[in-house]
Amino acid sequence: MSDSLREVNRQASLLVSRARGWTGSAWDVRITSGETRADRLRSLIDELALLGRQAGSGAPPGARPPRVADHALPDQLIVLVDDFLAAAAAPTAVPGPAGPGQGVLELTARALAVVTAARGDLDGPGFGFRPS
Repeated sequence: MSDSLREVNRQASLLVSRARGWTGSAWDVRITSGETRADRLRSLIDELALLGRQAGSGAPPGARPPRVADHALPDQLIVLVDDFLAAAAAPTAVPGPAGPGQGVLELTARALAVVTAARGDLDGPGFGFRPS
């Protein structure tokens, strides 16, 4: 696994660890954008599903992860991150216009950006972590 994919995994793991501590009404806390924590994680999950499909996960076009209860979102996030990492690391991962592996590099950079952005969005007063 490349360093970039490891960083996607690390950032997602940090987010999952934090989100697993949220209970009950903590999911309804509004972040700077006005979304709730739950809404923001759902957006991230949808973005990762799309990136995984583009990397070659085998998910059918237009498929979206099922809507789950708020407390199950960290587990759903883990599944989508794992799907993306497996697809991006596979020898059959999507090639880019610049040659083999370039498409995966672009998708990995996008995955890292969306995970890091979600961590940044969920970082605020009292949330207890800062993206590194």
